[in-house]
Amino acid sequence: MGGLRWLRLSCLIIAVGVAAMISTHAVHTQGASCYISLPEGDLQGAHVGGACAFLGVPFAASTAGSLRWKPPQPAPAWTPSVFNATTGTAMCPQINNSGQLVGSEDCLKLNVWTSHIRPTMLAPVIIWFHTGGFGQTSANFAASNGRRMAEETGALVVAANYRLGAFGFLAHAALAAEDPAYSSSGNYGVLDQRAALEWVRDHIAAFGGNPDNVTIAGTSAGSLSVSLHLVSPASEGLFDRAIMQSGFASYRWRSSEEAQEQGRAFAAAIGCADPSQVVTCMRGQSRDVVLRALPVGQDQVVETRRVQWGPVVDGREIPEQPRILYEAGVFSRVPVIIGTNSDEGWPFVDRSFPTGLTAQQYETTVSTEFGGDAAAVLGMYPVADFASPKEALARLIGDVEYVCEARRTARAIERTKTRVYRYSFDYEVPAVAQNHVIHGLESNLVFGNNFGAPSNYALGAVDDAFFRAVAGYWTRFAATGNPNVDDDSVTHWPAMRTPTGNGRGADKHLVLEAIPHEGLRLRERECDFWEPYYLRSTTGVVPASQP
Repeated sequence: MGGLRWLRLSCLIIAVGVAAMISTHAVHTQGASCYISLPEGDLQGAHVGGACAFLGVPFAASTAGSLRWKPPQPAPAWTPSVFNATTGTAMCPQINNSGQLVGSEDCLKLNVWTSHIRPTMLAPVIIWFHTGGFGQTSANFAASNGRRMAEETGALVVAANYRLGAFGFLAHAALAAEDPAYSSSGNYGVLDQRAALEWVRDHIAAFGGNPDNVTIAGTSAGSLSVSLHLVSPASEGLFDRAIMQSGFASYRWRSSEEAQEQGRAFAAAIGCADPSQVVTCMRGQSRDVVLRALPVGQDQVVETRRVQWGPVVDGREIPEQPRILYEAGVFSRVPVIIGTNSDEGWPFVDRSFPTGLTAQQYETTVSTEFGGDAAAVLGMYPVADFASPKEALARLIGDVEYVCEARRTARAIERTKTRVYRYSFDYEVPAVAQNHVIHGLESNLVFGNNFGAPSNYALGAVDDAFFRAVAGYWTRFAATGNPNVDDDSVTHWPAMRTPTGNGRGADKHLVLEAIPHEGLRLRERECDFWEPYYLRSTTGVVPASQP
């Protein structure tokens, strides 16, 4: 069997090595010619492999001082100077995994990777929103570096920063009241993402990208961002396709009232108690004071932190609970790729129970999250059906928040006759996660990048072949809205069709393994069980069952 697998993989390497390329946009070595002109001034980029990288390009002004907690403003021009776009983008303020306070409020910058800045035809554009739970990382996140995808496929890749944590998602009544022209607060990070989309619309042709062929994409928080832009009225028309990897805005989000309650706690924590001076006082605090104001931890099932920053259903940027909008067909009807990894729940459960959990702890956790429905949930996911209680909880969390919400969102989109391509990412990387395809694993393989610490795993020949297969699907979709080719050189990816009437229907998806193949009715029994439920995030600060 091993010899047969290697023979098939060798054939795959040959087949997809060319199929992943976009024929209208040839790779071209730039050398010293990574130099372009924009209305704001000239840019000098860096030559990296067969691509040009333009790093740290401002798309909006600094948000420090009087612009903190305000919609992003245009970036100032830098002419007559030449902007040095050869160094990394500064990250927005955050507390990193080592507990260090890092980042600058002058962070609304983006990276562009392009294989040809003077193409015969403009390239499809993929705008990537980074992961990090709306509180960490940046456009520089190594897993999603766009150089290799741009170099090998001809697509143009953009990665943009956006404000994080309290800087990006603080809601407060005083902030919403200070500007009659913008009577909302709490979604500054969403506004930053939209500002990046507008910048791409106005500037990307200079880099060789097609402003009329833009795909928004992301994983985890980045995917949630994509899902929110689909239902945000002001984002309509700024993109033509969408890719959602492991994050769907169909669970219950914080309301303005809930977010403002947290905002009041934040103001009190930094000593801004006087209602008449609260905005001035909050803006006068240092970066470090803002970051330390309220304790923030990792996403866990057993959550001990008191706050969670993220987008807010404010009635403006997000006019209603996203699930309601999707079910009503009120969203941008663009072709969509949507999917999940086979073991999404594992890292969240592992952070909560690093040494394992007992059957009693499992039952207690389920009872805490699901309240009166706990018995039914335990009946669907009995410990006896799994290798351990930890595996049972991981599967439960993966289904309720990821796999089954992907199905729910995909079906809502497909009901409007909008094309949806669903996938299950099942490709294992044992050096990174033994026997699990965990949340976030796919990003490195979509972009063809090595894994960092703690595994420091470098992609091998089989991994490279898989990257080319996946990048081929992604970039063909970005170019045309269809991930397929007209011949049999790659596995056909069927568009999803929702079952109707008494028949079981199609409900097909693509299983992304070393040899991709068609799948049918992913976790159907479990997702049928979850269909009537409307829950909060299982990794939030309140139980999932709370209304």
